[in-house]
Amino acid sequence: MKTSPEAIRRVFAAACLGDALGAATEAMHPDDIVAVFGGRVDRLLPPPPKAPFAAGLTPGRLTDDATQMLAMARRIIATGGRPTVNDAVVGMLDWAKDGDVFARFAGPTTRIAVEQLKAGADPAGVASPAVYSCMFGTSNGGAMRAPAAGCARPGHPAEAAKLAAILSAPTHNTQVAFGGAGAVAGAIAAGLGGAKFANIEEAAVIGARAGEAEAVAWGRVVGGAGVIRRIGMAVEIGRHHAGDVHAAAAELTEVIGNGVAMAEAVPHAFGLVVAARGNAWQTILGAVNGGNDSDTIAMIAGTVAAAYEPSESWPADILAEIERQNGLDLAAFAAEFAASLPPETA
Repeated sequence: MKTSPEAIRRVFAAACLGDALGAATEAMHPDDIVAVFGGRVDRLLPPPPKAPFAAGLTPGRLTDDATQMLAMARRIIATGGRPTVNDAVVGMLDWAKDGDVFARFAGPTTRIAVEQLKAGADPAGVASPAVYSCMFGTSNGGAMRAPAAGCARPGHPAEAAKLAAILSAPTHNTQVAFGGAGAVAGAIAAGLGGAKFANIEEAAVIGARAGEAEAVAWGRVVGGAGVIRRIGMAVEIGRHHAGDVHAAAAELTEVIGNGVAMAEAVPHAFGLVVAARGNAWQTILGAVNGGNDSDTIAMIAGTVAAAYEPSESWPADILAEIERQNGLDLAAFAAEFAASLPPETA
């Protein structure tokens, strides 16, 4: 199914908006956000001095979230929409060439895996540690890259999830990671394919199950919570607080969490999307002002909402500043991305 470059541009734009705005509030408590910034954040602001990763970052600059997604989108373009795991490795190494972004923002699993890849380790073994681990490969790195997979397979949630697993695999190859990345990619693919917003949970579950199946077939199965039941819980919280995304964020944080774990970040994101009734800008603001892993959750949630939104809901000047700060032309990039997809997948 074909989708318009403009629809893809909106997904990429939401990723950049969530990432850039969330950088200033990452690791903060919501009360500290209000105290430090004089209210809720709804514009690009300098990170405070106590920011653990983004201190000194120019407002509008992207972190690891959107830059990893864009790196994988470039590999999709380069391979005509058919990247392999080795192509994903190349994408991660290309991404890591930005030394400042890698040094500041690379997550715990990604940092270890990329350092090994840079040292020439066999990619087939990098994401699989030599000891049992329920932590390595279960953080949300794969979900950062998943929007590119969703955009590459519009109308095909399960196929989008399989592609998301490929993009995740160099660093996160577990059923938890593939399930979370699959949920994000599947929901985006469904939205871009014309699915109704009311069916967003169904699309997410289709993607999550397809992702988990990929891990069983060729990845790793580890202990710990997955995303499917938690997405259901989060969606129910979102429905209960429909129209009040900040109240939803507070309850989601208490019940689901909003940290770097895949089983927290991805379900939390879906709860925000539902609470915001699919409004991408309100979804992003809910995550940004929730603190903790705010940039990642805002990026994930914003892209999912944007896939169902018929027009952009955010201030144009904020997006223009982000594009200027990062040397991006998202309209041209989305057009190139859409043109690269083979007919049977686009």
